[in-house]
Formats: sequence, structure tokens, C-alpha cells
Amino acid sequence: MTSPTALPDVLFDTDALPWTCAQAKGVSYKSLRYEGDTHGGAVLIHMCPDTVYPENLVHKGMDILVIDGELSIASAALRRGSYAHVPAGARTAPATREGCVLYVTFPGRVENLHG
Repeated sequence: MTSPTALPDVLFDTDALPWTCAQAKGVSYKSLRYEGDTHGGAVLIHMCPDTVYPENLVHKGMDILVIDGELSIASAALRRGSYAHVPAGARTAPATREGCVLYVTFPGRVENLHG
């Protein structure tokens, strides 16, 4: 029988992490994981009410889970508990009227097309 593998030092309380202001007005994030060689990672994103995130290019896909609030992306209106997969090569400009908290994972670069 093999023994369980120890988890690397990636376990932490997300409530204890500070929110970091993003370049986009009304957006902040908590970085949960970042892989410098691939530019992939996982983040919690907070968007204030009436915020539009600048258009971005998703190089290798992106997964979004709405933890709280609502998010509009492409023609979809996502509410709490909703999930969306953004395919590689897609351009997005997510927006929210109410505000939202998102869990987002991405295996590669997400490029801001406006700065």
C-alpha cells in the first residue's frame, strides 16, 4: 500500500487574504495560484456594482464560477452558482450591475486588450 502524498504548501484561508486592486476600476482579486511558466492560475475576483471589465483575450480557456451576485459575459446572464467555460481564443468583456464574486481558473494567459 502506498502512503498518501503530502500536499504542497497551498492550503490557506481565503478570508485571511487581502483583496488586491486590479488595474480595472471597480475590480479587485485574491490570487490563489499562479504558474509563471504557463501564466495559468486561479483567483477570486470581486467586481463592484456597475463595473465592466476591459475586453480581454483568453489564450487557453477560462472557467468561471459565480460565488455571489451576477455576471454578464457574452450573451449569458450568470447568477450565483452559475458556471461558464470561456473557450481558448475568445474575447470577453464581463460586466455586472449588482456586483459579484467569482472563482476563476485559467490554464494560460488572459491578456488585457486595453492596457
